[in-house]
Amino acid sequence: MELEEKQINPEYKVVLSSGKFGIEGTEKTTGEKVLINGISEDEKKVSKFAEMLNKYKVSVHHAEDVIFDKINEFLFR
Repeated sequence: MELEEKQINPEYKVVLSSGKFGIEGTEKTTGEKVLINGISEDEKKVSKFAEMLNKYKVSVHHAEDVIFDKINEFLFR
């Protein structure tokens, strides 16, 4: 018997809150959501993060960890 792979279908978009851009994500199959506030004042940088999350279909459960890993990777090179 083959294991059936769970298909996820997340969608991420840039949102503005309190003068900083963040990312809102929704898992379209379950309705689960994630909101990552205050990432940056630079909308282009945050848009690149959202594009990456969408491209690689990162689950809403792991999105925050992926974003902060990328930020730390940049800061601590």
